[in-house]
Order: sequence, then C-alpha cells, then structure tokens
Amino acid sequence: MDINLYQIFGTSAKDIIKEMLGLDIRGMDTLEQEPGEISSMGVSSIITFAGTRKGRLLVDMEPSLALYVANTLLGEEYDDIKDRMVLSTVSEINNIVSGDAITKLNNKLSMGLRLAPPIVFTGQDVIISIPKITSLSSWGDTDHGKIRINVAWEGGNN
Repeated sequence: MDINLYQIFGTSAKDIIKEMLGLDIRGMDTLEQEPGEISSMGVSSIITFAGTRKGRLLVDMEPSLALYVANTLLGEEYDDIKDRMVLSTVSEINNIVSGDAITKLNNKLSMGLRLAPPIVFTGQDVIISIPKITSLSSWGDTDHGKIRINVAWEGGNN
C-alpha cells in the first residue's frame, strides 16, 4: 500500500483549512481502515477523481464546523446546515482540498487525475456505503467541531 496516496489528502485538508479559515485541525495524523459503511457526522461532500486510477475523497464534518466554515468564508450568518450556501461552501472546500492533493499527486507521480464535480449532503447518522472499495479515514478536531476525511482508491490499498 502506498500510504502517500492517502496521507496527501489529510495534509491538503489541514493546509487549506488553515490558510482559508485560520483554523488549526488537531489530529488527522493517522489513517484507519473503515468497515463497509460510514456514518456521517452531519455534513458530507464526496468528490471523485479518475486517471491512471479511480478514487474519491469524502469530507465529513459536524454541523457546527460546517456553519463556521460558511459563516467565516462568506461573511454571512447562517444557522441552518441545509441552507444552499452552507452546503455549497462545504462542497467547495472539498473541491479545493481535492484539487490541491490531486495536483500534488499528478506533479509527483504523473497520474493524470481529473476531478468530477462534488456532491454534498446533510443528515446526522446518514450511512454512506460504497461497496467494493477499500477506504481509509483520518479524524481531526477544531475549536468549532470535528472533521473526517475518507480516501478510497479503486482496487484497494495497492
């Protein structure tokens, strides 16, 4: 398993969130394999990518963090995680994190990866199940809530 194919997303998430929001993510230093299903913390965004390999990044966060991200980046006061602007902001964070990680992978490994548009959804304890794909998660904590990234590559960890 090339752990760098997974870890680069955690590094990008920490760097991008620090740069855009001035927010430190504590943790997100280890990766753990997920069972077949993932239970959302509240607001999740998935973005897929394809090239020499296919994969996807899931960014999942608690509602309090999603609201903080939207309020801070947009300079507005949102209090409903189902607001279109809140969901769009979380989706865009995933797009930026994925774009940063994919650019680094393409530059380093010439993987020719391209991003698809992100998908975003909300709901606590929503079960995300993607069969036949092995994924690794990394958890972090901020002053405004928890965040998890989950990275999966088609064909597993090899």
